[in-house]
Amino acid sequence: MRHEEKFICSERQLALIESRLRTILQIDSHQDGDDYGIRSLYFDTFDDGMYQDSLNGVDRRRKYRIRFYNMNDVYFRMERKDTVGRLKQKYSTAISRENVRMCIDGAPLPDSDNDILKEVYTMQQAEGLHPVAVIDYRRCAFTYPVGNVRITLDRNISCTHRIEEFTDKHALLYPVMPYNKHILEVKYDGILPGYIASAINIGSLEQVSFSKYVYARNVINGNGRKEDGYEF
Repeated sequence: MRHEEKFICSERQLALIESRLRTILQIDSHQDGDDYGIRSLYFDTFDDGMYQDSLNGVDRRRKYRIRFYNMNDVYFRMERKDTVGRLKQKYSTAISRENVRMCIDGAPLPDSDNDILKEVYTMQQAEGLHPVAVIDYRRCAFTYPVGNVRITLDRNISCTHRIEEFTDKHALLYPVMPYNKHILEVKYDGILPGYIASAINIGSLEQVSFSKYVYARNVINGNGRKEDGYEF
C-alpha cells in the first residue's frame, strides 16, 4: 500500500509546482503532451454504502470504477481502490467495451475467472452494485522510480449523474471544485525524497482528505459543500 497526500491548489500554485517538477522529475511515460484526459464511471451499492463510508471517513473502505483515457473508448480498465487509514492500494484489469455497456445498461457482468470482474459480478448480485457518477478531469503526471513516487496535477474536475453519457465527448458536465481550485496528489512508498518534498512545498498548500467521488456525489445530490469559506 502507498501513501497518498492531497492538496487543494489555485491555478497559480499548481503552475508554480508544475514548473519546479518539470526540472527534476520525468513526465509520466504514458503522457503525450502537457496533460491527458481521464474519465471514470464510479459504482456504489444500493444503499450508497461506499459514498457513506468515504463521507464518514471509515478507516477501511473500497471503491469500484471503470476508467478510460483521452476519450479513447476502445480501452477500458475496471479498478478497485482500497483505503486503510491514510494508505491506498489499487487493483486494475482490462474490461471490454461490451461489458462496460452492460454495466451502464444495468445488466450484471458475466461470471468471470478474473478476480476483480468476478468480485464486481458478486457485488452486483448481492449488494446491487451499479454505476452512479461520471467524473472527468485533465491530469499532468510526474514520476520518480526511487520510492515509486508519482505526483499528479488534476485540473477542471467535473461530473454528471447521466451515466449513459460516460463515453460521450459532448456530455454536459458540472464543475466539482470552486472556480480556480484544483487538486495536487502526491503518492509514494515509504518516504518521499526531501528534494521532491521541497519542490512542492510553496508554504501555502491546503492538505485535505479529498475524494473526487464524494465531492462529485455532493454536487449531483444538490447539497454542495461549505468548507473554508467557499460553497459549491
